[in-house]
Amino acid sequence: MADQAAVNDINPLLRCSACNLSFVYPAQFALHFRRVNHTFPIFCGQGPEQDPCGSSFNAVKSLLRHIRETHNEPVRAPDLHEGGGHHEAGDNEGDINEDEDINLGGDINEGRDNNIGNINQEEAHGDAQEDPLLRVENVDMGRSAAMMVLNLRQSALTTSSIQRVQDECYKMMIDTRNLIKGKVIDFLRNENLINLPSSRDLLRELDLSNPFRPIRTLKQQLAYFAREMGLVVPVPLFLDYRPDFRLNPETNQYEPTQVSMTFQYIPIIDTLRLILSNPKLRELIELEQPSKDGVLRSYLDGTRVKTNNLIQQFPNTIRLQLNWDDLEVVNPLGSKTVIHKLAAFYFSIQNFPQIENSQLSSVFLLALAYSEDIKEMKGFHKVLDPFLRDLKKLESEDGVDFNIGNDFIRQRATLCTLCADTLAAHDILGFMGPGARHFCRVCTVSRQGLHQNCNAIGDRRTPESHAAHVEQVKARPAFATECGVKRDSPLKKAKYFSVTEDAPFDIFHDLLEGVCHIVIIMALYTFTVTDKFFTLKQFNARVSAFNYGVPDRKNKPSVNLTEEQLKKKTLRKLNQSGIQMWCLTRAFGFLVPEVPEDHPHLQLVNLLQEIVLILFSREIRPLDIAKLDSTITEHHTLFQALCANVQEFDGEEQADDPEDDPDDPEAAAGPARLVLRPAARPVKPINKLHHMKHLAEQMEKFGPLILYWCARYEGRHHIFCKFAAICHNFINLPKTMAQMHQISTLCGILKESRRSEEIELHSSTEHLVQDCEHSNLLMDKGLQGDAIILSVGSVIISGEDFRPGLFVIADTSPCFAIIQQIYVQDGEVNFVILKWETEEFVRRYCAYRIKPNPCSRPMLLEHKSLAKHGSYAPWNPFNQRVTFISPRFLIF
Repeated sequence: MADQAAVNDINPLLRCSACNLSFVYPAQFALHFRRVNHTFPIFCGQGPEQDPCGSSFNAVKSLLRHIRETHNEPVRAPDLHEGGGHHEAGDNEGDINEDEDINLGGDINEGRDNNIGNINQEEAHGDAQEDPLLRVENVDMGRSAAMMVLNLRQSALTTSSIQRVQDECYKMMIDTRNLIKGKVIDFLRNENLINLPSSRDLLRELDLSNPFRPIRTLKQQLAYFAREMGLVVPVPLFLDYRPDFRLNPETNQYEPTQVSMTFQYIPIIDTLRLILSNPKLRELIELEQPSKDGVLRSYLDGTRVKTNNLIQQFPNTIRLQLNWDDLEVVNPLGSKTVIHKLAAFYFSIQNFPQIENSQLSSVFLLALAYSEDIKEMKGFHKVLDPFLRDLKKLESEDGVDFNIGNDFIRQRATLCTLCADTLAAHDILGFMGPGARHFCRVCTVSRQGLHQNCNAIGDRRTPESHAAHVEQVKARPAFATECGVKRDSPLKKAKYFSVTEDAPFDIFHDLLEGVCHIVIIMALYTFTVTDKFFTLKQFNARVSAFNYGVPDRKNKPSVNLTEEQLKKKTLRKLNQSGIQMWCLTRAFGFLVPEVPEDHPHLQLVNLLQEIVLILFSREIRPLDIAKLDSTITEHHTLFQALCANVQEFDGEEQADDPEDDPDDPEAAAGPARLVLRPAARPVKPINKLHHMKHLAEQMEKFGPLILYWCARYEGRHHIFCKFAAICHNFINLPKTMAQMHQISTLCGILKESRRSEEIELHSSTEHLVQDCEHSNLLMDKGLQGDAIILSVGSVIISGEDFRPGLFVIADTSPCFAIIQQIYVQDGEVNFVILKWETEEFVRRYCAYRIKPNPCSRPMLLEHKSLAKHGSYAPWNPFNQRVTFISPRFLIF
């Protein structure tokens, strides 16, 4: 009370003459006029109570200005709309919105006692806490409606379906408005305020306009997204003319005409501007650093980055990764499979962390065209020219200036790598197809040399030798069969990109779509047909019955292999997807426990498992690279020994691709001579076996090769197939598909949370900490007994599923621990785990054998403290009870 009196002595009360109310603090006085309606004119109540000032004003701002200037009181004008309806007063006139620009009772006048000012500030802070009932967020109905349409578009709804949703939403808005308006009218009538002009204004404010009217059609939506949200609209560019027939309406006859061929280019500079407009994405680029412990985790940790002068001079340079591939968006068994085949050019940004780049939304579209248009017109140069012109600006030392909000950013970017399967990479780089005599883009090994020695490596291709080969092919086209080069590449215009150095092999296609299939087929044929350990029917039953666990439930191999298929000497590929093949390769030893450990075909599979384990790891040590090289050599030596005696055609190998290579005239040379040799099955070394010989070197140059696999780019194809299923306009399919892709990209960039921050809970139940089964562990951590905590059945963190019964890596010894319970409080996930004992690494299973530790006690582990993200299901060999953990990557 003494403090209050001291304040009153210094600061006269601020009076509202209309309401006969007095206020101690200027903030309260100003807020009063924001919340309570006043009829005009309003009078100044300052001065002695018996003789107030009495000046009249027709605007609140004028009154407050008069108080400041005449009566020397620091009152700020609230944010008022002249003549508009104001909020009703709350129960406490001292409640103040924390976000309002109002003086909250600090020093009232300069020169007054600082202690009194501090008292005012503390007391005002207590009065300024906003009542939750009065807390209202500002809402932009137009943007809210646009965001809703944007998400509906991403969900692949048709325009008519979206318009029906818009109509129903507006009807609901009207019903809600009528309900609220009725309650407001009843209140105003009960308080005898219905006839006030401000009440009428308030009721008129409740009459909502339709926020969907400006964004009804796709054209309107694209215009709004581009204007208000930064959507990068695809630009149609001319390729060439093609002959066609069009109906003449005057003669009703189809007449020949020329039709322009176009492709859709998405300007990369505009795409980078949109990406940089997201502060979180910009921060990820700026915070990237190379590893300091010698472990390879990104491109920055390899040796190739040291040759890029732009990155060395400007470490925050954006590193671009290019991908190109063909895709079918219509029924592959239909009649339109060729004419609607698309060629998609993507890029991704290497600067993002691995966990962010694992999302499909981190793959950005660069160009989209009809595949036939590019191949007929040799259109790679035309399609890539606009990108290369923009890249020239980005690769300059001056870079490109971006004005994003209030920030001025000068950014540079460079093309570092090309990721594509062999066929696509050779097309864009100018090499001959996989059926050529010299099929490797890294060295000049011949097919005959590969057949004689799987470990053979030819002379190294260098930028100088490649340029010489291009010139020789221009002078004499037949020379292409002697060097494996058929033309120059448009990517040579990129300042820091090398055609022979910067196109790492794709481990997804080379391993999971190639070598793994052949090795598993060889092993199955030997185990079932030659050695008869089990029948193929029994093997299929084991594949179906095996408990793969929750982490691999979507990767479970299909049971579709028959004895007739296995006995076909031309069988090169099982009917499994790449991810299914990865799972089958890991689990193969568990499915055939009766095969002796020293069986050569099982040893071949075990060597392949070790290779896959290293190649698909996201962190690599130098010693792992050396081990990879030696293991590949050992694998190829054993492979050749097992396939030395084969029944085969003595001639050039057909291409890995089922189609013959039209670029190599020797591929069609005379009939092959049949040579009979004692063998069980014809198997010849394929190109992908040779590619593996270069993987250790490429890993040293580029870092973990899983960062360059094509699986995530092919996953991005799904968006085109999804939209094609609801698209009824195939006249200019690249334009339609590019627009839909850009909408999906915009939706991903505008998302507020990043993948590393995402936590998804399932089957959660609230408990008091003291009532939990593991209350002692939680309270030892510092939680209060009466605090509420969630017990969850499962939690998904950064895309990884964790639930009781699964194992996590407690430390990198490695020590595995089983999850017993999961608790969540305030976004922090705590696992109750029980450590198991790791016995040994068993090579025949490529897995760790573990067993329960009787001395182990439950302990609490935060999800941020996990040695590695990810969970593992326990695997058991067929008809055995021994428990194993089969890792997907190296553990150290």
